[in-house]
Amino acid sequence: MDALEIEHLCGQFYSSGNNEQMRLASQRLEAFVNEPNCLAQCRVLLDRALTPYTQFFGASTLIKHFNSISSQPVIPFNERYELRTYILDYLFKHNSSLAQFVLAELVKLYARLTKNFWFDMNPTVNNETYPFQTFTDDLLKFQMDPPHFSIALQILIAILTEMSVPNDEETTARAFTKHRKICISFRDTKLIGIYLFACQYLRDVISNQKKALGLSIEFDDYPKAIHTVQLQPNYYVVVEKLLSLALTCLTYDFLGTGSSVQDVDISDEHLTLQVPISWHDHIIDRSFYQLYFSYYFLFSNTTLVPIAISCLVQLSSVRRSLLNTNERLIVLNLLTLGIRSILEQPGGLLADEKSLHEFCRLIARLKSNAQLHELVRIDNYQLFMERLFRFTIDHLLSVHHHRQYHLSPNTLHYILSFWSKIVAFLSHISKLSDSDESSTLHLLDIYVPQIVAYYIQSRLDALNTDDTLYTELFDNDQTILQQQLDMISIMSRLDYNKTCVLLCNCFDDIAQQYQQAANSETVERRFTFLIYVLGCVLGARGITLSSLSMSNDDQDLFDGELVVRVLQLMTYIQQKTSQESNLKPINTAITTTATDKIDSTPYSERLELAILFFFDQFRKQYVGDHGRSDKIYQVLFKHLGIADEEQLLCIFVKKLFTNLQYSVISDKLIERTVGCFSELTHGYQSVRKLVKLDPIQYFINNHTQELFPFLHPIFTSKRSHNSTITASSWSRLRTTFYTAIGRMLMHDFRYDDDDDDRAEAFMIPFTAQYAKLVQIFKEFPDFSLINPGQFAALNQFNPTLAPLDEVQSLVIGITRDLRGLCSSLLSKQAYNSFFDWLYPAYLPLFLKALYVFCDRLEVYNPLLKFFHELSANRQDRLVFDPTKASAYLLFRETSNLLYIFQTKTLIHVNTTVPETDATLYYKSKLKPITTCLKIIQTCLVGNYVNFGVFQLYSDPCFDNCLQVFIALLTSVKKTDLFSYPKLTNAYFSLIESLSIIKIDFLANLSIPLFGYVLETISEGFVSHEQTIQNSCCVYLDTFLSYVFRSVKKNTASTNLMANVREYEGLFRQILVNLMNGIIYAECKNIYTISKPLLGLILLNENKFFTEIKQQLLYGHTQAKQAILSTALDNLMTGIDRTLTETNKENFTQNVTQFRSDIQDSITTTNADLGATSVLSSSSVNSNVPVTITISNLIPSSSSSAAAPVEELMTL
Repeated sequence: MDALEIEHLCGQFYSSGNNEQMRLASQRLEAFVNEPNCLAQCRVLLDRALTPYTQFFGASTLIKHFNSISSQPVIPFNERYELRTYILDYLFKHNSSLAQFVLAELVKLYARLTKNFWFDMNPTVNNETYPFQTFTDDLLKFQMDPPHFSIALQILIAILTEMSVPNDEETTARAFTKHRKICISFRDTKLIGIYLFACQYLRDVISNQKKALGLSIEFDDYPKAIHTVQLQPNYYVVVEKLLSLALTCLTYDFLGTGSSVQDVDISDEHLTLQVPISWHDHIIDRSFYQLYFSYYFLFSNTTLVPIAISCLVQLSSVRRSLLNTNERLIVLNLLTLGIRSILEQPGGLLADEKSLHEFCRLIARLKSNAQLHELVRIDNYQLFMERLFRFTIDHLLSVHHHRQYHLSPNTLHYILSFWSKIVAFLSHISKLSDSDESSTLHLLDIYVPQIVAYYIQSRLDALNTDDTLYTELFDNDQTILQQQLDMISIMSRLDYNKTCVLLCNCFDDIAQQYQQAANSETVERRFTFLIYVLGCVLGARGITLSSLSMSNDDQDLFDGELVVRVLQLMTYIQQKTSQESNLKPINTAITTTATDKIDSTPYSERLELAILFFFDQFRKQYVGDHGRSDKIYQVLFKHLGIADEEQLLCIFVKKLFTNLQYSVISDKLIERTVGCFSELTHGYQSVRKLVKLDPIQYFINNHTQELFPFLHPIFTSKRSHNSTITASSWSRLRTTFYTAIGRMLMHDFRYDDDDDDRAEAFMIPFTAQYAKLVQIFKEFPDFSLINPGQFAALNQFNPTLAPLDEVQSLVIGITRDLRGLCSSLLSKQAYNSFFDWLYPAYLPLFLKALYVFCDRLEVYNPLLKFFHELSANRQDRLVFDPTKASAYLLFRETSNLLYIFQTKTLIHVNTTVPETDATLYYKSKLKPITTCLKIIQTCLVGNYVNFGVFQLYSDPCFDNCLQVFIALLTSVKKTDLFSYPKLTNAYFSLIESLSIIKIDFLANLSIPLFGYVLETISEGFVSHEQTIQNSCCVYLDTFLSYVFRSVKKNTASTNLMANVREYEGLFRQILVNLMNGIIYAECKNIYTISKPLLGLILLNENKFFTEIKQQLLYGHTQAKQAILSTALDNLMTGIDRTLTETNKENFTQNVTQFRSDIQDSITTTNADLGATSVLSSSSVNSNVPVTITISNLIPSSSSSAAAPVEELMTL
């Protein structure tokens, strides 16, 4: 394939727009990637390319080529190094003519080469040098002008990103271990020098601009007015990349964990900058903080400001252990001085949304990393808080400014987070210091109540006309509203008296408007928002600010006033729903016992949802096990005659059942109703009171489809027209519902004749549905009369008594109902009673249903989940009468179900479901496979079946179950196995259980299957989930013990030894990975890891102190190598060549001592290295070339060549 043909194919692939042409071009280009001389041809493509698409293809092909770990050692060192030099020369020569996407890909290629071969040495040179680590020398030629300097900065940023974040190919255990070693090496040798280099030139920029503006070049104070300096485009790009370079240094993965702190929106509140001790002096250096704040005053309304503030966000997040108390106060003073200076001149923030967002993040970080007693000690604290309060009220909480400045909800979240956290701190202390005056210096009791009142009132007023605000607050499951109100509710408890008076007045005013308004759409919006506010305020009852707020009893009285008003509103809505003619005013309505008529619809869905939310918050604080207060019922009795908790619960339960009787109901309302009912049944005290209520007893005896349309199989056709969830999701709520009912049914169940009658009466509706299924499946063969191997030969079943879709709905409904009921049966008597009802009359019907509906995921997914619940030995409930074979019958039915799934469903899915449809692929294949793995695991660990009995009586059930496991294993790709957490956890849990119970089965698998399992074990060791790592340790420890025991007794099978020999290299690599994890990672489970580690060392003993030791020492300095070598030699001191438990315990002690010695030595060495790396350029030694080479990249302002810098940074 010549260059012109590739040029033509690239044009078709990237720009044709014709899908068929793109597909054919992709196939041809993929063939080119796999050609043996790909490396040389890519260089030819780059040299002769006529279009940027060809250049991009050449660069991306080289990246793919070097991503393959297996191909890297094949390429000679000289070719790799020459290619990196060629790429740099290419960038230098063509920088002005390259398209941006081509430039980015070439820079990425250069960074990838630098990282992949970081520890490679030149075989022709004897000294210990690493040519790929001297990348800064290569950048000297780029000092000629700003465009070239910009390329150099872009390369540095790409290298930093590449070193910090593992790429897509570094997900395996071996690749991630290498990444972590390179990441730590780069941190110790290069990072601080690059950061200081960027900051030095950023200072030069500020100094030059201050000179041009006639300002003092000192950093002690900030300008009195903000400026917008206009740089020439080329110079502006250089400054922007310098700031980005500094930010990339501060967001570096200092611990080498593989996680990126760039994802600030995910875990920003818990962000901590884990800088090493060598950074200490720079963190407390005031010039760095003044530098970044200066960019706001000199480059206002530019893209430089948000980057500079982002750097301040990172500096404010430095780990607390790095600084002592006085140093933390110094840093706080520097940050608050800069923030206060910006607040006095906020024009630059209000004109730029990104700058304002980063500024609010900075304020939120103040409280996340510092406590209130530290903030009150800063200089001019009162002035700082006054400025921040005024800025919050005038600009951030104002809905008008919210629209004018295009603020995102996240921006408001950060500023509210600051105020709420600083208030929440008061709940942990009585005063801020030993002085009595200190507790009054925080000024929170002055500012916070005003913020709360302004927030509530401004939103209520804006909801009259602002549709955008309503959509923002109530869309996406009300996430934004919930987050904001959670913070406002904490703040409201600071002066609860004022807050409740405001809320009651607002409620009374809106209630009057609601009754009088003919079109109540706008009023309903305001009412809905206010009830959510009431609910969140009520939910913050657990926060006690004893130093400022009123007593708990007084707060309960105010809570009672809020509850009274919501109960009156609920009654009013029920009257409106029932279309009663004599409506009473809301403020005088009383709670009634009447329920709405069946076939009615809710009068106001949004108010119904708000009321459910309010009572859910009330339940958390006042009902059952959560808390009790007599004061609140004094208020309820005074206004409504409700004297105790039982009466209030009765009203609430009736409301829930009323919602379930609606013939047309929305998704949100039914989900919220069922969720509230389920939460209400959690806790012994709650259930004890609920079972005494007449509505609950009535439902237990009458849970029929006629009374509750929600339970009807075809009720989904009567949902509201704007329903957004599927019928399967809708019916899933039935499981939750019957779980709650089961908890109450089993309460005080004494298992006498009366209780048996009560349970039998409860099952009558299910018996009626099953009787219908029995008649439908009567024509289908009885599975108990045929061998499981004959399942596949049965003909397709077509029922004559009912349509297939109706049978499907009936099966789904029964399956979900019984699964929910079974999950609440936690005693052996209750479970036995349920199983006796289920088997043998009805349980075989599920096998028939699975066979008939083997191609319908809506059926087989809930069926499998029901059997998972049925076979789970929760609280040892699966204890049967010793004269009965119930346990074996249960396992046999479960095994037959799994066998049908393997022979019918799995084959159907493998042949019909495409992997390209990710959602369908998961629901149809991976989800049921996950459930099957869970079923096998629960059967193995249930401890209610002796599996040896099946072999004794030639029953194939257990063998079939193991064969199902193999079939599942061979049908799942490793990429899928690690891409879906539920599947991953189910797989490793089963592997752990199988290794304990049936290790001979796993050890004697065929070579490909054994390799598959061992490779997944190797990948599992680098998982962030400690449970997965523990499962891998149990498997390896058990397997190696089995191998050594079998060899000792001369019982090792040929297949077992073949597996060990075939994957000898993989065992050795797992050993290296575990050792690297002990040396570099946090390694919380060192006790568990040490058990398989001893077996691996003994398995590779001949090479452990030679090849493996050299591999572990590779890449370290000579000082570290000496320490690590000694520690490795001492690791086996006093250890026998056996795997007895005593020997393992002794080895664990050696491993613990080994890790302690290594960590101490590495910490000491890194500290010395860090202290060396921050010296001036005149005293930097050869081990830290960054400061030397980069500082000469462009002449420094401190050197004799000051003129070129001033020329570079000129306007």
